[in-house]
Amino acid sequence: MKIMNGEDTLLDRINEIVDEVHIDEVKQIIMVLSKINKLKNSIEEELSETIFYKKILKELRAEFGTFDFKIVHIKNNYETILYQEGDVSSYEYCFEHLFSNQVKINMYIANKKFSKYELISLNTYFKELVHLLYIQFVLLDFQKSANIDPLTSLKNRTSFNIEMETLVPLALRENMKIGVILINIDRFRAVNDEHGNQFGDKFLKLYAKTIQKHIRTSDIAVRFGGGEFLVLLINVVSEEMTIEIAKKLKTKLSNTSLTAPNNDKFRKTVSIGVSMFPEDSKDINEIVRFSEIALADAQEKGRNCLSRYEKSQPGAIEFF
Repeated sequence: MKIMNGEDTLLDRINEIVDEVHIDEVKQIIMVLSKINKLKNSIEEELSETIFYKKILKELRAEFGTFDFKIVHIKNNYETILYQEGDVSSYEYCFEHLFSNQVKINMYIANKKFSKYELISLNTYFKELVHLLYIQFVLLDFQKSANIDPLTSLKNRTSFNIEMETLVPLALRENMKIGVILINIDRFRAVNDEHGNQFGDKFLKLYAKTIQKHIRTSDIAVRFGGGEFLVLLINVVSEEMTIEIAKKLKTKLSNTSLTAPNNDKFRKTVSIGVSMFPEDSKDINEIVRFSEIALADAQEKGRNCLSRYEKSQPGAIEFF
């Protein structure tokens, strides 16, 4: 059995094979590469975009001191800022990596001077990390596009389900009320039948913009499919406020018009179902189901009206 006493290491081997003039530099290079590898291991499975970039910046500042910093993705000359801290409007250094003629990632650093060795070290960090940066960008871009309705640019059901995993525990912990408003365009199918799918798509886009215009940026608007939209009023003051906003949305949407191919002003009424979290239930999926029940009640009453969920309402739902 060979017993290792800790004296025979790779660093010891370096002492034997590298001359005294370069030994310290070689050891320093090894330490830098070791730190880079450790950083890569800590971020390669990081799902949070912000934490991903903060870890990189924290490591670079620990190694090279304080500076302002920006990472950008450039495709076909269109620049997307991935992360920025500080003022980099006038930068001293740009580290560039080309993935193709159209795609590259740049790292900009400002308000700091570096020695020649530090620049080489920084460039090494960048070259070692840049592929992880690109993978992170592609994955996040795919994730965002997968969670957005391509027609209306609203969140889709997948995005809704993901966000609720975080929002519901927060709402319960902070005693937040959430008003749930389910909106259905009355007999929307007739829009496509009468004027064609292209006109119907324009109508949906217009409705989505109208909804976004009349809710807060902190609220959530979701396209649930077809001519149906879900609005979540986050931390709403009361049920009365939810009803008031639902009525306002009903009025605004019913008055929204689009010029049809025959030059007529085309409008549609809406039916709305309302439920409240956590008053009606602490289960968000059940709350949405309650809003569907209330919507069905509004439709049964002749459409073009609003219904608040009540426990006495039947559970059967008919979709139009």
